[in-house]
Amino acid sequence: MRYTNKHQLPQTLVNLTERDGYTKGHARISVTTLIGSPRVSILRARHDDEIEVDVADGIWALVGRALHHVAEAGADEQHLSEERLFTDVNGWTISGGIDLQILSDGVSILDYKFTSAWAVMNAEDKSDWEWQLNVYAWLVRRVKGMEVKRLQICALIRDWRRREAELKSTYPQAPAQVIDIPLWSYEQQTAFVEERVRVHQEAAAAASLEHDLPECTDEERWIRGDKWAVKKRGAKRAIRVFDSEAEANAFRGEVFDMEVEHRKGEPIRCTGNYCRVNQFCDQYQNWLVNQGGE
Repeated sequence: MRYTNKHQLPQTLVNLTERDGYTKGHARISVTTLIGSPRVSILRARHDDEIEVDVADGIWALVGRALHHVAEAGADEQHLSEERLFTDVNGWTISGGIDLQILSDGVSILDYKFTSAWAVMNAEDKSDWEWQLNVYAWLVRRVKGMEVKRLQICALIRDWRRREAELKSTYPQAPAQVIDIPLWSYEQQTAFVEERVRVHQEAAAAASLEHDLPECTDEERWIRGDKWAVKKRGAKRAIRVFDSEAEANAFRGEVFDMEVEHRKGEPIRCTGNYCRVNQFCDQYQNWLVNQGGE
């Protein structure tokens, strides 16, 4: 991976970015890769020398690394911070680094996330949070023989606004919020891990034989469905946005100076800086061609 510094940030930040000490240890795959797209994982490995990332785009990752050091310094006798666990499944070694285990009548797992207010307000849709923490719980049970009783995310909201909190009860009421995550049974966790290992192993086999890679699922691509926006003629901003054309037309009614604009759905995670391999991904490039994109 090559780093750029297009915004002329201090060299200290460049150095920190380049000195990322993350390692999954002597493992074939980490938990975060396991729950992710096999296609993305393979493309990142295949094009590592070609991927270019600007230091400014990694600022929040740097802050996250710093937080882990601070949180570790704040641990007490009931806290186990930054433990990495390993186990084998179907010939592959899996590793997971758990931010915090709280040891009191069982284990509670907490993971720190720098995230957006939108993500916190829509936490029930963050399936990757649920997957990640349940795999951590599975590791604790499998490797250490300890029962996990609770899963939580400590969300640190980077775009939090006090005024929004004062005006909206549904908005996060503080810049940090603890969110409970559903805890699966050990049997459910085991089945999930075994299935994820299977799909990654099949993708790796396809790559080694130079076969087509499995495509990312709609969930992995964060597909946003088609929308219909009602707006004043010539305006850019919508008055209301609907999931169906019929609803939009009903809202517009017979008002002359209103129009309905069809906004095509798109794979949000494939665009912008969310996916670092989209330029190498034929699935995304084909979508761009079919959508008339560039």
